[in-house]
Amino acid sequence: MLNIIDTVIFDLDQTLLNKTQSLVNFSIYQYEQYSLDEFIPDMNEFTLKFSELNLMIMPKEEVYRRLVEFFKIDGNLYHELLADLNQNFHHYSVGYPGLHEMLHSLKEDGYKLGIVTNGRDFYQRNKISALGIRDYFTGIVTSGSVNIKKPDHAIFQMALKHLNSIGRRTVFVGDSIQADIIPAKELGMYTILKAKEVSSELPDAICDELIEIPSIIKSLESN
Repeated sequence: MLNIIDTVIFDLDQTLLNKTQSLVNFSIYQYEQYSLDEFIPDMNEFTLKFSELNLMIMPKEEVYRRLVEFFKIDGNLYHELLADLNQNFHHYSVGYPGLHEMLHSLKEDGYKLGIVTNGRDFYQRNKISALGIRDYFTGIVTSGSVNIKKPDHAIFQMALKHLNSIGRRTVFVGDSIQADIIPAKELGMYTILKAKEVSSELPDAICDELIEIPSIIKSLESN
């Protein structure tokens, strides 16, 4: 007998990838690599501002324009810092604990796995490869490659088509109520919110530990 659920689709940033820690790691590297202590004596100040801006939805060009302006960094470094981010950020990517074990478990149980993520195509794919998880996934859809962003239903539907799946047999795992949970539910998917305790009845389940996801999916199937 086939499982009721046969597909699991994930968001990337703050769901599989610990974006906050990855930003901290990269900001420390850039601070040291480009001797930014000449402009910013306190490295923590740079790390906090760098992370804050990169967690906002804005082009990376704008992030560095603001950093240069805010910290009065030599304008000649602008293009170097930006190019360095594009080329090297993925080397500082950190996954959440249990990432590989969770994906391995789902793959072993026969689920089809996909990713739907907002972001530039090369940038997101580099992070996926750096985490060492590329081969787990049959379908990866980035907003940069299709010019459509979550929460637009169309990007979710593209992933379902890639995976030869349908909404009611799919679980979507993400960290955003607006961008992940609501559109996935509207398309008939089961939903798991990657978060600590949240007072929301929208997701079918809430969990902060990736390793718990396979057992949560089993319980969704049996309900």
